[in-house]
Amino acid sequence: MNPRFLPTHLPGKLDRIVEESSEVIKAICKANRFNLLRAHPDGGPNNAALILSEIADLRHAISVAEDELTERAAIVRGNSTLAWTNELVSDAEMRELIGWDGPMDDFVHFQVCAGEWHREGLEWRFYKDPNWDESDVGC
Repeated sequence: MNPRFLPTHLPGKLDRIVEESSEVIKAICKANRFNLLRAHPDGGPNNAALILSEIADLRHAISVAEDELTERAAIVRGNSTLAWTNELVSDAEMRELIGWDGPMDDFVHFQVCAGEWHREGLEWRFYKDPNWDESDVGC
């Protein structure tokens, strides 16, 4: 990865995630075919090291795109838009918040007065209603 050639606009940054993902897959397929511990006959990093290098490139591509995407991320409900926040809770914390001890598999989001919680991976992310008044105690 040459920093001089990194994309500077979001579509290019997203394309880079696809390209780096394919390089990780290619390195894994090569390791599956020839063994993780094998290296090129002329020497150099073995396949495990090559996979880690490609993962690092992918991690960087994701991080760069993620910074720009979070500024634009929102949940749209009719005429209102809920803004992405940094607030994350674990599945266990969400169970405690809603008082639920059953399976969470069927839940995708929860609406609350100030916005919505949405499942994100194994955690829950809060999307806030920018018009919500913190001093308002009722819904």
